[in-house]
Amino acid sequence: MRRARVIITLRLCLGDSRSMLDVQRLHPPQNPFTGFRDDLMRSSCDTAGLLRRSASSWFDGRLDAGLHCARAAAAGNRQESRELYELAQFWYVGLLIKARDLEAGRRVLDAVELGGDGATSERMTAVSHNVRGSLLFAMGSVDEAMAEISTGLRIAEGCGDRSLRPPSYVVLALGALRRADMRACRQFVDKLADEALLGYFGQAPGAWVAAQAMEARSGVAGAASLIAGIVTNPVVLRQLLVSEPAAASWLVRACGKLGAHDLAKMSVAAASAMAAEQPAFSVIRGSALHAAGLLEQDEVKLHEAADIHPDRWCGASAREDLAELLSRRCSERAKTILLLESVLDAYSSVSATRDSARVVNKLREYGVRRGTTRTVECEGIVPHGLTNTEFAVAELVSQGHTNNEVGRQLFISRHTVAFHLKKVFQKMNITSRVELAAAWKVFS
Repeated sequence: MRRARVIITLRLCLGDSRSMLDVQRLHPPQNPFTGFRDDLMRSSCDTAGLLRRSASSWFDGRLDAGLHCARAAAAGNRQESRELYELAQFWYVGLLIKARDLEAGRRVLDAVELGGDGATSERMTAVSHNVRGSLLFAMGSVDEAMAEISTGLRIAEGCGDRSLRPPSYVVLALGALRRADMRACRQFVDKLADEALLGYFGQAPGAWVAAQAMEARSGVAGAASLIAGIVTNPVVLRQLLVSEPAAASWLVRACGKLGAHDLAKMSVAAASAMAAEQPAFSVIRGSALHAAGLLEQDEVKLHEAADIHPDRWCGASAREDLAELLSRRCSERAKTILLLESVLDAYSSVSATRDSARVVNKLREYGVRRGTTRTVECEGIVPHGLTNTEFAVAELVSQGHTNNEVGRQLFISRHTVAFHLKKVFQKMNITSRVELAAAWKVFS
């Protein structure tokens, strides 16, 4: 029921009939900075005009033009409007994060926060936490990122501002997915679906994270209609590709599993066109090369993508796909193992628990045993003396997942799930899934 609600909601926002995005394709929102006064954003001052042009360019997939206008807006006159000046700084940092110029983004953000005189509004304080959280997430500090963003959300809720909800939920859902906390991921996706009904500016990342959550829960077929909606809407696709560097390769991989080769080609064509339009951004070129390398099974392109990609998670993902190609040749066994070990180290360094578990299983197939945590996050002492894996299995089973679904999410077989579940029943002195679900509420 929950999955159906999410799909229906996002379909409404992705282009069924004459949806919100169909209208936006012709007329971008007049005020993309929801939560800020319309009169402020429509003012005739230079900073407001540059911000509007920057947002419109980003919405159209032009990170280069968007960043150019954002830089000019951030250098504007502070005396025009304090709130507008601060917004320009944070918007500029946000686009630097999308360009994966993280050091530059950190410097600008530090300068803004150090230069404040204590008179910053609650709304701008919330924005500051949100932007820093996004920066930390891009840097691979997932726990710190989620804490910053949660703080920003609480402050925003306190002053009645809903505008930070959608971008915050996207990062929180991605963070939960990366840490293999599927319950939290679904909760944030549900919240995103609610916000999507309001037609918030920039639906593409929300639709993409919802598709990932659906795939993780029930397989890629469950997200097929949403994936098709993303790829076949040019506005959504361009906005997604310029916002999320991992999106292009994920779409190609998902479309390949679905046998939707035309959609995979459309994704690669769009990513390659954007890379050609904006050659200065290695993040866009790296993503396009990764997607093309996957589609064409081209080792050279995957190797180049891994080398040039400024995003650590994306670089590791490209190397993992390269290892998959090499593994098909017996002569490359040693090279494949070395590559997978480097991938595992990279995933571990950015708290990618779920991805690390997948690579650990691949290494085991080569007789290499490397330890990692493939569980959901649990604070404090694990109840009933459960191991980490038993805790993860119990957590997911208590949510109603079948053994097949649990195995898919933890990258273990359904037989291994059954083995761990039997241990859970023994340690908790219960005999059924119903009893487990009831008992688990105490720990939730």
